[in-house]
Amino acid sequence: MKQKKLAIVILVIAALCGLFWWQQHRSEPVGTDSAYSLAVPVAVVPVRRTVVRDSLALTGTAEAFRDVEVFSETGGLVRKAMSETGDRKAAGEVLFVVDDELQQSALKKAKAAFEKADLDHTRYLNLFREGAVSPSGLEAVRLKRDEAEADLIEARRKYRDTRIRAPVSGTVTVKLVDEGEMVQPGMKVANLVDLSKVRIRFFLSEREVLDIASGYPLEIRAADGSGPVLRGRVTSVSGKAGRDRTYEAEAVLANFANSPLKAGMFVRVILAGKESREALVVPRTALAGSVMKPEVYVVRKGIARLRKVTAGREFQEQLEILGGLAAGEQVVTSGQNELHDGAKVTIIPQKNMDSAR
Repeated sequence: MKQKKLAIVILVIAALCGLFWWQQHRSEPVGTDSAYSLAVPVAVVPVRRTVVRDSLALTGTAEAFRDVEVFSETGGLVRKAMSETGDRKAAGEVLFVVDDELQQSALKKAKAAFEKADLDHTRYLNLFREGAVSPSGLEAVRLKRDEAEADLIEARRKYRDTRIRAPVSGTVTVKLVDEGEMVQPGMKVANLVDLSKVRIRFFLSEREVLDIASGYPLEIRAADGSGPVLRGRVTSVSGKAGRDRTYEAEAVLANFANSPLKAGMFVRVILAGKESREALVVPRTALAGSVMKPEVYVVRKGIARLRKVTAGREFQEQLEILGGLAAGEQVVTSGQNELHDGAKVTIIPQKNMDSAR
């Protein structure tokens, strides 16, 4: 009986020991973490020293050289509308004709009054020279003539205002009234833009504005970089930054003759430097961080190390490196998303990368 109880106790102890062992080892991985043991395939390129020319490629906006709102200076019924949206008008051309019957009548009356006053003045002047009229009498007649002349000028102006004319040469972009509609003094009737020249507005960062000033050469292309090129110079750079810490700059250039830029279009602004220099560069794709906090992975002896660098200017797909790298070092250009500092890597041959593309 004692032996049977002893056997049961031994079995219970063995079962408890087995359960404890299983509990301790069930959550352990069968093998090591493959993410840290396997080498990550990456593409690398060497840091190289090359000749560059300082240039900036920015996005700008084309604006009309003149953008003019046209207002009526008279009131009345529009008798003729001599412009349509899209029409090209020279400065002084008539856009609208307003009813002028009353103004024309007032002008005739003012002309007649002035002619009479002028004749009276001439007659009194001759009499004064003969001593038949006093100086005060001549002066009174002269004042009447001056008053009649002022009335004539006013009447002529009111009659002329019945022809609403283009204040500058340009293209009609908005037509707000038509024949049969009433206009009032101060009422906006149309909009004209002068696109013989264009204003190109763009913005410079704090680092860029130190090198760019009025007179700096630039090129203007379509937003996609295609088409003809406008060449000119920067005409002004703001001395005060906006809320986004950028500085507004402007260039005024003669527009294209055949396919002119339109107001509101986005354009590509290229500011090309005059002199060349040497610089360390890496592909833009080598950045593991942002341009504000640039980092790259440097591969040495099969290990990738994350390194902070100091970035300079961008030259198309290349990024200038001012510090943190040396010429010849290998930087990762593909596969950074799978890396961490100290990760093992295997380098993909360049020809394999080319065939994969």
